[in-house]
This record gives sequence, C-alpha cells and structure tokens, in this order.
Amino acid sequence: MLKKLPSVLIFLAAIITLVIAFKQTTQNGDALDSKVDPIQLNHSWQAFDTTSWQVSKLKPTESQTRVYAEEVFYQNQNKTSTFKAPYIIKDDSEQQYVLQSQFGSTRNDDKITLKQAVVIHSFTKTDQGENRILKTEQITYNTVTGLLTSPVYTEIIQPNATISGIGFEANTETGDYQFLSRVKTHYQPASPEKNGAPESP
Repeated sequence: MLKKLPSVLIFLAAIITLVIAFKQTTQNGDALDSKVDPIQLNHSWQAFDTTSWQVSKLKPTESQTRVYAEEVFYQNQNKTSTFKAPYIIKDDSEQQYVLQSQFGSTRNDDKITLKQAVVIHSFTKTDQGENRILKTEQITYNTVTGLLTSPVYTEIIQPNATISGIGFEANTETGDYQFLSRVKTHYQPASPEKNGAPESP
C-alpha cells in the first residue's frame, strides 16, 4: 500500500493543479472578453501550398489548366481572392501557356490580376518559331471579354525581335495585340546558319 500512495498523491496533485489552472484561465478569459474584440476574418476560406486542376469536359485530353500557389484567400460574398506566388499552366492541343508572378488577385471571378515579376511564356506546339515571353509588373485578364491589359511597361520577347512599350492590350481570342505608348522594337535577324543556309566565307 505504501508503494501505491505516492502515485495516488501525484495523481491528486495533478488534478488539483489542472482545476486551479482551469479556474484561472476562465477568470482571465472573462476579464479579457470585455476588452478584446473577436478576430475578424476578411476571407471565407484559405489554402496553403495548393494545387488545383481544371480539365475540359468536352476535350479532357486536349485542354487542362493547373494552378499552384503558396497561399490563397477567397471571399465568397464578393467573389474575390488574393494569392501569393501563383504558377499557372494552361495546356491545349496547339499551345501551352505558363504564367507566374509574386502576387495575384481575382475580382467577381472574372478578372484576374497578376502583379510583381509577371512572366508569361507562350509555347506553340506546332511551330517552335512562334514561342513568346511577355514580361511586366502588372497584367489583368478578363475572362468574359478575353482581353489582356497592362497599364505599365511591358515587353514581349519573340524569336528575332523584342517589342516593348507602356500600356498593353491583347485580344486572346484573335491573337491581336498593341502597345499604347513609347513603343520600341529591337529586331535581330536570324543568322544564315539558323535558317538552313551556310554562311559565305
């Protein structure tokens, strides 16, 4: 019986300590309730280190989109979201697009804005000469109109030429684009070897 007594005393002491701690916590909690406002969340849900896929029902093997992000915060009421370090791959039968930036946001689920170190790679699967890279600090895509716009300096790098300017608009349906001001073009023709003709001595 003497050997069991110390373990019973330790058990009782632990229970007493737990009860005292609980009472102090509830008393301190009651005192704080009148002074501290509850935490207000600005989002309905959040996700961290997330990956999502969107596959076309009509052409599941031809069109899909993958979205990676470090953080996503979404507000159900006004259909807005913010995200950190998005990396988006849109793949269809003819082209692949890779979009990345430091930050992004959506508004009404139809306008997507990417900010800081925005890079968009466009790879044509049929003709390697049509690959392009767009670089800017801010760009917005409207899913309803299909317009891609940027109010700041934008640069398009394509084979043999670099075009840049302030303000950029593109119609993703037709492929037409324009720069609005301070347009510069740097053209560098391909060397004869790259075109298949040998260089003359």
